[in-house]
Amino acid sequence: MFKIPDKIEYALPDPFYLEDTEQGPQRTSIRDKIVREIASNILIHREYTNEFPAKIILERKRIYSENANRPHDHGLIDLNNFSPFPKNPNIAREFKETGMADEMGSGVRNLLKYVQIYANTKPQLFDEDVFKLIVPIPDFTFGSNEPINEPINLSPAHETILLEIKKDPKITKPQLEEILGKSRATVTRYISELRKKGLLDREGSNKNGKWVIIKKIDR
Repeated sequence: MFKIPDKIEYALPDPFYLEDTEQGPQRTSIRDKIVREIASNILIHREYTNEFPAKIILERKRIYSENANRPHDHGLIDLNNFSPFPKNPNIAREFKETGMADEMGSGVRNLLKYVQIYANTKPQLFDEDVFKLIVPIPDFTFGSNEPINEPINLSPAHETILLEIKKDPKITKPQLEEILGKSRATVTRYISELRKKGLLDREGSNKNGKWVIIKKIDR
């Protein structure tokens, strides 16, 4: 299993995001999804007879990778109209059998999906002798080893509240008390904390209104 390098994990923003899955709404780390797709691309599509070193480079406004390559379509890849080309089918098959990759082309589709959620733009992939993949990232800073904004830390109770609200935006505090096994005061405090973090809001009255989850925030 690929481990996100500590420097990338610390430096890159990791916005809160709830994704609809077959098992219901689940919290997804978009940052981790993107970095894993970059790393998988390097391993699956590398030209291993070329000594050019594979790189993942983190800059202020982008993360990009460079990798030895046997180009199929030279130039910038059209992500809305591309045909996947198996460069290392044996390695790709091993990734699929171990559950680390899906069908051919899924990596590019996942990268396109999550980068658009993460940065509201598309990644750039250049199919040349040195394959280059560029992902813009929200503004952050190096230097003092301190991120621009304070990280958003959620407890299991916070995450449970958001998941239950995702299932039923009109869920009541007494229902949340029963699910969490907590008092009214504790549930009220958790909700207040989520609203202060910019993850939760309320539309309408206390009696007839509903909760609104802000799925994505830039930190």
